[in-house]
Amino acid sequence: MLVAFVLLIVALLAKDATPLGDRFVLRALSEGTALAVGVGWLALSGGRIFNRWHMVLGLYFAALVFAIPQAMSPLFVSLQILALAAILLFALAFLDAAKLDPRQPLFVARTMLIALTVVCLVSLLLRLWHPALTFEQTFEGPRFRGLFSKPAMMGAASGLLFGLCLFVPWHWSIRVIGIAASLPCLFLTGSRTFWVAATVSMGAAGIRYVRWRRAFVPMVAALIVTVLCLGIVIGTQMTPAQGAKIFRQDSIENLSGRTAMWAQALQRYWEHPWLGYGFTAGGVVLDESGWRGAGGASSNSPSQGAITLHNGYVQALLDSGGIGAALYVAVILSALLCFLRYDGAKQYAAEFYCLLFLAIANLGETVIFGAAVLHGVWFWYVTVLALTLPSLAPRSPLPERADPVRREATRGAEAGWVLTPGAPEPRRFPLVQSRETRL
Repeated sequence: MLVAFVLLIVALLAKDATPLGDRFVLRALSEGTALAVGVGWLALSGGRIFNRWHMVLGLYFAALVFAIPQAMSPLFVSLQILALAAILLFALAFLDAAKLDPRQPLFVARTMLIALTVVCLVSLLLRLWHPALTFEQTFEGPRFRGLFSKPAMMGAASGLLFGLCLFVPWHWSIRVIGIAASLPCLFLTGSRTFWVAATVSMGAAGIRYVRWRRAFVPMVAALIVTVLCLGIVIGTQMTPAQGAKIFRQDSIENLSGRTAMWAQALQRYWEHPWLGYGFTAGGVVLDESGWRGAGGASSNSPSQGAITLHNGYVQALLDSGGIGAALYVAVILSALLCFLRYDGAKQYAAEFYCLLFLAIANLGETVIFGAAVLHGVWFWYVTVLALTLPSLAPRSPLPERADPVRREATRGAEAGWVLTPGAPEPRRFPLVQSRETRL
């Protein structure tokens, strides 16, 4: 199961970041394998992983299926729904298998960290050697996209990598390398959406999961003040033209043409208000209407023709109508609630960060959009993980009335620590209460 997940990550990342020909081949092979493995495992296990929190996910999926008959391209929409089903079933099967080895979600998070670190490092090196290959020409000027086809994909990847490096328990040197690779990529994309999403998610995950909350909050506040002061100092040294180029000040009023696109999308929404135009097909509606917004892809972009609405929630309105969009939001909110309610052991800080980061970034870019790219697949995985937490959570121990020393000794004995007089206390992860500190 773990091998299948690693192959899925590698295949989707290779599809998005390398010119390996037809991108549908890698996607079909990886997601087809995931579907077969997921269905096979759940059939053999009897579906013991399911709980009542999965109902909202099932209702959302049902709304997508019911919208197929009124889609303009039923076959295309059906294939997209099948791909989403493959990821959802595989995630459920993977988490069911993780009951036998609770370390598997940690291994997957570390695999994701390594894969994204490699992509960001290669993107930065390629920017030094062949800058023209790593930038996309837009009406606002060149935007850094690295190995990906769009700056938004680089923003999502680097933002996810930043959070994984902060909260996945691992050796500090590996995490420092990842942070050093993610921050320049995140800044160079010029995407204010991902900047805000990363900052807010870091603060929320830190307050929720970091042990030293009283120290963490002042540290984050001091960091923000330092960045603001540094920005003021740098701003005094820049010309107005340079500042406008970096922060894209001219696009703030209309959000790079997004407001006009959203207005057009809302007009078309009322033609199919209940179930929409079909899963992932909402952008095609604007394309057939002759819409060519200012934020569209340039003629040189590898992703030309792939139109999204730059807002996952508006996209959901067109894709699945009012019913599907309401369930779409309910899935995200339910997943966040499950992290807050059921992760009492504070084992999934990185996954909580990723879910919140993508949910916030979804306001300015359609990052939660089907199961076609790696960050979309990762979103559905962490969502299923959150909804499955009630089935994975260990039972709460009975209240103890022993003194603190005995209680600590008992807890250490249950964890397998051997404490002798004069022996040092077992080493713990300094910030986040990790799921396995001795890996």
